[in-house]
Amino acid sequence: MWIFWILTPSKSINILIIDKTVLTKDCREHKGFNWILTQNKYVNSSGNFYNTTSDYFGFFPSENKKYKVNDFSTFSDKQIDSICNLYQMLYYTDTYGIYKNSWYLDTLQNEHSEKIYGGLDEGDYLLLKQMKAKKKLILAEFNFIAAPTREDIRTKTENLLNIKWSGWTGKYFSSLDTLDNPELPKWVIKLYKAQHEGKWDFTHSGIVFVNNDGTIAILENKTHLQTEVPTVSTTEYGCVKFDVPEVIGYPYWFDIISSTDSKNKIVSTYKLGTNPKGDSILNHYHIPKEFPAVVERKDDYRFYYFCGDFCDAPVSNRFLRFKGIRLFELFILNKNDLNNRLNFYWRFYYPMVTKILSDYYEEVKK
Repeated sequence: MWIFWILTPSKSINILIIDKTVLTKDCREHKGFNWILTQNKYVNSSGNFYNTTSDYFGFFPSENKKYKVNDFSTFSDKQIDSICNLYQMLYYTDTYGIYKNSWYLDTLQNEHSEKIYGGLDEGDYLLLKQMKAKKKLILAEFNFIAAPTREDIRTKTENLLNIKWSGWTGKYFSSLDTLDNPELPKWVIKLYKAQHEGKWDFTHSGIVFVNNDGTIAILENKTHLQTEVPTVSTTEYGCVKFDVPEVIGYPYWFDIISSTDSKNKIVSTYKLGTNPKGDSILNHYHIPKEFPAVVERKDDYRFYYFCGDFCDAPVSNRFLRFKGIRLFELFILNKNDLNNRLNFYWRFYYPMVTKILSDYYEEVKK
């Protein structure tokens, strides 16, 4: 498998990766994408494989809580135009950013704190606008236009790409028991209790919804849910084109968006398996039971939006340079582990992104 990988010809394509949420040098928010690039032997214009820790723009952590930022916030229109001419493709893997607690106190996302860096800015908008005008491929995924992006920048970006954020994000948690799950964000618990007379009666798994205005809604398994995790259902077109399953569970962060243009193709859709009690909660908060998971646009401009944190998966580099290793990974997967993000990565994200890259590379090569 290693020899076959060595003998496979490399493919040159200049890809601009933007990640504003890099807490450690593991770079987990874009590592899954880089894994696909190296496995499929995509190289940059210098002929080098993409380096996970250096070949991106955004936030760069260093020793002793020091960091640097390398982005386009201070670039002129002319400089951004030059960048767009240099790169053939753009991928926003995460814009959520870095916050004081998670950076200085190592408390991850369990408590809200002041932002150090994050969100789209005017430079990002101009970059997207130019890449769209030049018909370069744009990929983006959660957290792209949600908080902490300013409302004016969000609105311009939504209008540019014909999508609309509802204000809601959500995530499946394997346990909502505060004593059983230390990874349950404390700010979620505080906000929910403040909105429900101090009550938190959940003990099973469930889905937490967070609105941009601070409203929290919760669907608990067995109480409100018949299907424990959100499922992603893909159209026949999507299944055939991208070789992805018709239905698969998705256990991580997602955002609820809508398409504002009929030319957008909804390739995949989230579905929430609620019972009547769950339906009443969704209706109360105006949360849809079905909403886009993958949006495709490829006629007048090239754009894909993944409405979830698809790239963020704990992939290992151990067998990175073994051709066909995905088949082995699929063989050893525990499909019954609902909380295992690798199941979604290998069965859905990997084949979809691989196909998108392959098709676009053939276009660029011509």
